[in-house]
This record gives sequence, C-alpha cells and structure tokens, in this order.
Amino acid sequence: MTTHKKIKTTKRSSKKASKKTKKASKKNRATKTKDEICFAIMPFGGWFDDYYVEVYRPAIEAAGMKAHRADDLYRPSTIINDIWAYTQKAKLVLADLSGKNPNVFYELGLAHALAKPAILITESIADVPFDLRSLRVLEYDKNDPDWGKTLSHKITSAIKEVLTAPLQAVLPTFLEAKPKKERVKLSEREKDIIELRQEIESLRSSVRTGPVTEPTSIGPSEARQKIRNYIALGLPDSLIVERLERLGPPESWILNTAQEIRDEKQKAMNAVLEAGLASAKQTKPKSRTPRGSTKKR
Repeated sequence: MTTHKKIKTTKRSSKKASKKTKKASKKNRATKTKDEICFAIMPFGGWFDDYYVEVYRPAIEAAGMKAHRADDLYRPSTIINDIWAYTQKAKLVLADLSGKNPNVFYELGLAHALAKPAILITESIADVPFDLRSLRVLEYDKNDPDWGKTLSHKITSAIKEVLTAPLQAVLPTFLEAKPKKERVKLSEREKDIIELRQEIESLRSSVRTGPVTEPTSIGPSEARQKIRNYIALGLPDSLIVERLERLGPPESWILNTAQEIRDEKQKAMNAVLEAGLASAKQTKPKSRTPRGSTKKR
C-alpha cells in the first residue's frame, strides 16, 4: 500500500511539474513573439501613413509582434541603413506593393536576399509581378466600407500562419542564402515540395483574378499636384474625387488635401492684400490746404 501511494504521489508531482513546464514554455513563447519584429515595407506619406497607423500596425501587434517601418527612427544617418538594419532583425516582412513603388520592390529584394518570410499586400494583383504571386498575397478592395477591418484580420491570421511555417513564405531560391548560423538545410525533395506548392498557389491566383490589365496609379505628391491643378480649374470636390479615387487616393484624403490647399491659397491671398494695404498707407500723400483758400467761419 505504501509503495502504491508513493507511485500515485510521484505521478501527481510529475503531472504538476509538466503543467508548470508547459505554462512556462507558453509564457516564453509569448514573450519571444512580442520581441520579434515585423518590418512593414510600404511607401511613405499621404494615405499610406494612415494605412500603417490604422490598419497594418494594429494587425501586426494583434499577432503578438512589434511593428516597425523605416521612418520610425529619425536619425541623421541615411535611411537605407535603417532599412537594412530592420530587415536583418525582422522575423518576417509585410510589403504593400500597391502602385508598384520602386523603393518597396528594392526593400523587398533585400528581404528576399536574406531569406526572410514575406507577406505581400496589394490593391490590385496586377501590381504583383508574376514571379512573386506564388507567395501569400492579400488583396484589399477600398470600395468595401469595412475593407480596413477585413484586411487587418487577414494580416493577423497570415502572420500567425507564417510564424508556424515560415519556409512556406520564402522563395526556394533564397533558402540557402541565409547566414551560416541560421542556414536551413533542406533535402531536394523538401525544396521540390515547397516549390510545387508555391507554383500551385501562383496558378490559383491567376485563375481567381483572370486576365488583368495594368492599373494606373499615382503617389501622394503627384495626387496633391493634380488636386492643385483641378482647384485652379475650378472643379468641384465631387469631380476631383471621381477623377482621383480610381488612381489610388482615398476620398477622405482627397477632400482633406483639397481643403488644405484652399486654406493655403486663402492665407496667401490675405497676406498679399495686407501687404498691399500697408504699402498704400505708407505712400499716401498728406492732404494740404490749397493756396489762397479761406476757411469759412
């Protein structure tokens, strides 16, 4: 009986120990994930800053990771140094390819060279080169009133899935390009399976989207200039929105920018008027009484 009790006590203590170990490992994993960086690669300025603050960063943090973008650090050094440093530290990258921004593709190329898992985001699949469509691509439709929330949920889910199987989000060509300390050794069969899966995903993407046409899109600086031109022509806000929204800028950004430009013009006009009045006061001759005139009493 004593031996039997000892065995039961030992089993209970071992179960408690295993539970404590599991809890500790879960805490360690959670802490480790929170310290891991997801590097967001995207254009700067305009509505893209709003997307990062309102959609991308909350989605990344919801997945338990730290969100970083190259302009998070304001240092006198060249921005490419920050990009390279963040790319090296990042556990994975999130790249918005909307508009085919060349800087974004350059930064994504650096991430590929380091064999970093990548999640791609785009407003149109046509902005994603065919060679990259085998990776996970998340599309968003700004015509959907809840597109921000929908995309945010997609990003969070995609990050969690990639963290469990990061190799699926890396092109096989770059798997052997990692530093020696982190090099992942794969058999030829494993590489073939990953490549085959990515090719299937690429075909699925092509079937879903069908034939695509090259979209015309513009960046924030070009959009701002167009708004200036339209205002100078006297176009109403509704027509400005109609012409620009299909090129990328969201309606709220267009209206806010148009109002800012009008306010700037009004301030400039007021400054010119004030300067003119001040100049007129300085140059106004003093009134004199004509000679020979007599004042009536």
